[in-house]
Amino acid sequence: MTQLPPFRKLSFAAVLALLFWTSGAAWGQSTYSPYSRFGLGKLQSGAGIAQMGMGQMGAAWTDRSHLNTMNPAAAAFLSRTTFSGGLEVRSERIMEGDSTTQGELGGLTQVAFALKRAGGKTAFTFGIQPRSQAGYDVSQVLENSVADEYQIRYYGSGGLSESYIGLARRWESNAWRKFTGPEGEVVDSVRIITSGTAIGGRFEQVFGGLTRSRTIDIANPIFIDTRVQTDEDHRSAGFTAGIVREQLLSAEFDKDRKLVSSSLLRVGAIARLGRSHNIARSERWSSWQALSTGPIEVDSVHATEGSFTLDIPLQLALGAEWEFNSKSGARWRAGLEWRQARWSMVSNASLDPGVSWQDDTGLSVGASLTPRSLDDARSSWGRMTYSVGYRQQNGYVLIDQGAIQTQAWSLGWSLPMLGSRSGSSINAAFSWTSTTAGEASPLLERGISALFGFTLHPFFKNQWLVPRKYD
Repeated sequence: MTQLPPFRKLSFAAVLALLFWTSGAAWGQSTYSPYSRFGLGKLQSGAGIAQMGMGQMGAAWTDRSHLNTMNPAAAAFLSRTTFSGGLEVRSERIMEGDSTTQGELGGLTQVAFALKRAGGKTAFTFGIQPRSQAGYDVSQVLENSVADEYQIRYYGSGGLSESYIGLARRWESNAWRKFTGPEGEVVDSVRIITSGTAIGGRFEQVFGGLTRSRTIDIANPIFIDTRVQTDEDHRSAGFTAGIVREQLLSAEFDKDRKLVSSSLLRVGAIARLGRSHNIARSERWSSWQALSTGPIEVDSVHATEGSFTLDIPLQLALGAEWEFNSKSGARWRAGLEWRQARWSMVSNASLDPGVSWQDDTGLSVGASLTPRSLDDARSSWGRMTYSVGYRQQNGYVLIDQGAIQTQAWSLGWSLPMLGSRSGSSINAAFSWTSTTAGEASPLLERGISALFGFTLHPFFKNQWLVPRKYD
């Protein structure tokens, strides 16, 4: 029997470098939102696919098998080393009166790792994820007594990414559950975990660039058109701290002293500390002439370079979650989260006229159900986790029509992989979003997103990158 040569073994560092490079290359323009023209672009929550189905909650959301990419303390509750990633396919529709524009796009989502020994209390996390997105192409037609009719077009692309490295640690409290006999005497006792507290922090580096242009196209050929091109490089570094407290509320045992039912309460908080955000901006004014072959640049009128420093405010999130594990093996979870950031304290010097920073407030609610445990489920439908959530955000940027408002409904699924000995799973989420700037705004943005990803855990002795021989 001929034996094939073994596969070449890749180093773990090489795999990480490949994943980080492909994720960065796939991010770019990933939205058509006209509201991404303002501020730092369209901000992202940082939620993983497993969290998307529950309203993108992160303050108190923890799971033994899925990584919480928002709260750096939650990784301490993982059962072992975890990797998560995925991709997003999105369709956005922009409506203004009777006019409708629609486009589809997609790309990779975050890449996240948590290194943790099975049964350990400490987790080391690192990863990269999108922080904001910009991608718009909008225009408006105006009239002037001198130039007659003219069109102003706004175009932009780019976005900001965030890389991070963090550490989390968990402490547990135990108690003895005593069992008494018919006459009230203690016949047995079992030690159970009654509470757990995790504290974590991570260092973050935000980087990226935004390209914005504004073109004035005058219908009268006597006049020369004007274009303003703006390129921005963004950099900032900061720290995020998190805490999660898990408390056992009730526990029920059967006659064999086996735990059959329990309920838990989790509370958590995330503090994204204030930081200095540096913007290096270059602007170039140029003149354009419309010809039959298309527009050509006539002259470069003016160019400037400058820099801005934004004092990004403290961003705070508080949440609570309740979990109930029934005798039948079903697991119910429900939670809520509140968020706030005082963006109104930031200087408006870097913004266009008529645009200002606005205090940001938000609320998320979510619930999930796992009908049966892995041991009791007879089909994939029984062991799958189903989730539903709602997220509301108001503020961050104030424009002429009002503050930007976003509402999102989401559904999620998580299916453990067949034959997996480590709890790896396939995750999916669908989200419906609506964004406006108040009732006076002429623009209404609606989007539908489909996210697909996976959570992987290494098998015993880490069989991810082990070379194999095949006969």
